[in-house]
Amino acid sequence: MNIRKILIELKAERTRLNRAIAALEKLVPPRKSQPSSGGRPTDMLATASQVKRGKVLVFRKPKISARAKASKAEEA
Repeated sequence: MNIRKILIELKAERTRLNRAIAALEKLVPPRKSQPSSGGRPTDMLATASQVKRGKVLVFRKPKISARAKASKAEEA
């Protein structure tokens, strides 16, 4: 296995990917900045740390309307 050859190929692929990304970024219109509450941009890690994890979600059975109850009674 020729490590140098692999390295050269990977660097060439990275260059091609960077060019493709740059070309695609030119096609996307820039986002309008939204005012932030603290005057600084939000950090992804700070946002992720605020998410509450590990809680059990309680799902309730859907309520059955009187009309649905009547139709089920008719079926029986």
